[in-house]
Amino acid sequence: MNFEKMKIKNFISDEHWNSICEIHDAARPGELEGSAPQEAFVPLKKCYKEEGLLDDKVYIGEVNGTVVGFVAFDSCNITWLYIHPSHQGNKYGRQLLQFAVKKTKNPTKVLVLNKNLKAISLYESEGFTIVKSKKGTIPIVNVDVVCYRMEKNSKEIITNRY
Repeated sequence: MNFEKMKIKNFISDEHWNSICEIHDAARPGELEGSAPQEAFVPLKKCYKEEGLLDDKVYIGEVNGTVVGFVAFDSCNITWLYIHPSHQGNKYGRQLLQFAVKKTKNPTKVLVLNKNLKAISLYESEGFTIVKSKKGTIPIVNVDVVCYRMEKNSKEIITNRY
């Protein structure tokens, strides 16, 4: 595969909104597969307020002027991570994940649908571990799902040696 350099930039609503809607809406069905019926899919334009997307810090990943993915996080939780399916497998998700981990407090936490094996594999390969399984509900459609809470202790503890 030919991997292009990805730039990570601050999300600017006027410039990037349509792109992240397209990315979410293309990738979300794959995320739901095995965990929830496809009827649980809600386009980003209809769910972003209810799910608090813009409450968090949002960054986009751009390759050759095209937005290929986005990540959102608060002080210690990665709340959104999506890569357009046509750009998956190029390590863009890994780059956005590593970027977010560096910006969050320790431990970094993420909630993942229990059958989203691609995401679970990515998080595990970056040092996240499953710390618990919990039941939840997808907002708006009220579909029950099972999620894993995953955590990563990534910051080194520095002790005073003097």
